[in-house]
Amino acid sequence: MQIDVAIIGGGFSAVATALNLMDCLSPSNTVAIVAPKKGLGRGVAFSSPEASHRLNVPAGRMSALADRPEHLCDWLTREGTGFGAEDFIPRRLYGLYLQETLAEGMRRVDNGACIELIDAEVLDCERLDDEEQVFYLSDGRRLRARKSVLCIGGTPAGLPLPMDKIAPEARGHLCLNVWADRWIERSDLGDDVMMLGSGLTMIDQVLSLRARGHRGRIHILSRHGLIPLPHLVPRTNPVGPVLEPGAKPLSAMMRTLRDAAARADDWRSVVDGVRPITQALWQALSKTEKSRFLRHANAWWNIHRHRVAPDMWDNFEEMRASGQVTVTAGWLRDVYEAGGKIRAAYLDRHNRTLRQMSADWLVNCTGMERCSISKTPLLKKMSARGMIDGDGLGLGVAVDQDSRLLASDGSPNASAFALGPMTIGRFFEIFAVPDIRVQAANVARLVARALM
Repeated sequence: MQIDVAIIGGGFSAVATALNLMDCLSPSNTVAIVAPKKGLGRGVAFSSPEASHRLNVPAGRMSALADRPEHLCDWLTREGTGFGAEDFIPRRLYGLYLQETLAEGMRRVDNGACIELIDAEVLDCERLDDEEQVFYLSDGRRLRARKSVLCIGGTPAGLPLPMDKIAPEARGHLCLNVWADRWIERSDLGDDVMMLGSGLTMIDQVLSLRARGHRGRIHILSRHGLIPLPHLVPRTNPVGPVLEPGAKPLSAMMRTLRDAAARADDWRSVVDGVRPITQALWQALSKTEKSRFLRHANAWWNIHRHRVAPDMWDNFEEMRASGQVTVTAGWLRDVYEAGGKIRAAYLDRHNRTLRQMSADWLVNCTGMERCSISKTPLLKKMSARGMIDGDGLGLGVAVDQDSRLLASDGSPNASAFALGPMTIGRFFEIFAVPDIRVQAANVARLVARALM
């Protein structure tokens, strides 16, 4: 097959790129999304069937199109969902919105480019240069493209423990991937559950248990024991940024941010005020400072930046106040079975003593890794050939400021791009829809300009 643009992947990044290319390119251009048809547009983030799993950003800020901020809210109204701009809608509903928006675009017959879906996976890349990219697909075909956009996304994080530290007889009590293993359906209402990780993935799992009427105890273990904080509705207006890229060392920046948040009527206004310059702040840091931030401050930033709906937070806190949910800071050290239950040894963060927990289930809620080259077969092959490079921090792939892929020698590829979580090493704040949709629009314009 010969096409103009290949979009590799089927999650939000891919959909946003396709929607923008429809408007940027002419009808003579050929564009293909290469991804399994099942789940197209939903990815991991929006595939959950659970009504209790909701967006952590209000609908009014979640349009798929940067230049049409009311697009999602207009769709919610047309569909008669009853949700408005300030609502935190179910993720499955947002996934349906993406699928229907893409399908509508693919049915277009006006002056925009047409999009074709190739129901397959990319297994290998034979060539990736400025003139042409050549991919081998799982359906046996060979795809040749003038431009390519990689939208592969992240990979589920594994347990932070070697498998030889997990006794074989204990593995039947494990859920390693909450997006693929419907473990809750196999659990009993009175089962004790231990969850590893205390972020948004954990919140989803706990509230799924609550909706089911779970009665057992839920133990949560994470390195810092920090829980995502709630949004305030209505939202407090952001204040002007209290930081300036490159003006202070990291430690001074963090003090300034903490002091400003402490003085504000609502700390969220300070955090949200920094959002427009977060990428510039990150890029002004040295590699050493970036590593320090990831080790020592990232967990604190995440709970303030990536917040949850107020009622979800209230429900979680109610379970914690009742004693059903406990949160502990520490590091998992060993997992074995005893008396028909799973037992986990962990090092307590606060007193550095070795402790144990016993439960019927150990559930991995550590979320998604960035975009691990070593755990993504296609990227691993491309990296071995020098086509791509890591970002130097172990977060994802190396790209330039325009999201062009960098080869192992540091040279940018004029025709191959990467989007979304793959590019966190360069942009840091590139997980959320509002950031990715801007990146997708920028890349689409660059691709269209090159194809003219």
